[in-house]
Amino acid sequence: MSQYTESFAIEAETLSPDDDNYEESLMKIAASFRGFDEALTAFIEEHGYTGDWGDVSAKAKFLREKFRKAGIKPPRSFREWFVSGKKPARKTAFQICFAFGLGVDETNDFFRCVLFERGFDCHTISEAVYYFCMRNGLSYADAREMTDRIPVPEKAKAIPNREVLYTGTIIECINGMKNKEDLIQYITDNIDDFGYNNATAVRYVRELWADISRADGLAAREGAVIDRTRNRFEDRRRKGKTDPRFAEVIAEEVRQQEQEVKPYDYVTAGSNASTWTIFAQIIGLPNYMESEYAAGHDRSLTSVLSENALMPLNASYCFPGQHSIDKLLRGESADNEMMRKMLIFLVFYTYWAKVVLSKNDVFYPAKRQDSDRCLETINNRLLDAGYPELYAGNPYDWIFMWSLNDDHPLDAFRTYMGEVFAVKEEQEDAED
Repeated sequence: MSQYTESFAIEAETLSPDDDNYEESLMKIAASFRGFDEALTAFIEEHGYTGDWGDVSAKAKFLREKFRKAGIKPPRSFREWFVSGKKPARKTAFQICFAFGLGVDETNDFFRCVLFERGFDCHTISEAVYYFCMRNGLSYADAREMTDRIPVPEKAKAIPNREVLYTGTIIECINGMKNKEDLIQYITDNIDDFGYNNATAVRYVRELWADISRADGLAAREGAVIDRTRNRFEDRRRKGKTDPRFAEVIAEEVRQQEQEVKPYDYVTAGSNASTWTIFAQIIGLPNYMESEYAAGHDRSLTSVLSENALMPLNASYCFPGQHSIDKLLRGESADNEMMRKMLIFLVFYTYWAKVVLSKNDVFYPAKRQDSDRCLETINNRLLDAGYPELYAGNPYDWIFMWSLNDDHPLDAFRTYMGEVFAVKEEQEDAED
């Protein structure tokens, strides 16, 4: 683990919402996640660059020489990567990996830690070829020659309603091949199955959402527990049996609270709740704010997440929302990043909603083994779908890794989202 990664892992384990200056600490952490320019600089330094970190010309020259030695035509954007931090296209990113002579595992690590993206998507023809070539010590020129001999599939708008070829099956087949002719023939014979992506992830999302959203599903049942033990009853819970006042006085106070909308009164989903209502419950949206965002065309949080100090670009991009949930439920193929983030979001919620329901208490203190098991569950789902495990250096992943180290992980996640909304409100007040 690099020093960079270790520092975020430590923060995820030690920072508590009960700490002094907690909000300030969150802001500092969010601001310290590195962009592509810094990540690429760290990468080339690990692979032989000895120049100054701030010398853009020297770094561009180092990369250009690597491309030249590997026989790969260099892109024009070397300097731009270090000046603007703009990430390269996936094809160019794989060229970088070929130029540095990386193997399969190293390439996956490059995408995970430098680009914050999934590695090989072997449901994409070019990336299946790259995977084969790196696994068998072939060059980028070999990969280009092979790709040019394979027909281009017709791109499907949605996962076909039939038996599909999953990425895991493709990888197993490639792992058994030594001859490039075999791979070319395999892809050509199954060309219709290379017109869509993320079939495993879409299946997982549909299964998870069905478990969450049905009339007696996790959201409706957890919503009932929230209403009973948190919404409008928070003061009553704190009083408990030690409150010296008469029961009638307490009951009257609770009755008055029920007639008011409090900041801690969250949106909850009943049976047959809409996608938006369930999503609002998962992120802990307060009732008094719900009408503002429900009025949006797609009930998007874009206005909240955009340029938010607690949501670096790598975290806000493709952040789950109603629109993306509906899109995936229709079976539409989606951005890799959207799929990965949605899986993390839904697996995390599903796991802790089940814990809350098993204990019948939203304030149940999680045990260490509960959090470890949740982390393992998320990572297993990600790996099964072809995505990288959670990485502490990724700002989106960090939110969930930090939440898992709290005594109340689901509540911690909702607390973080509450801070995101608070930062947005502060920005708007400052502009006014």
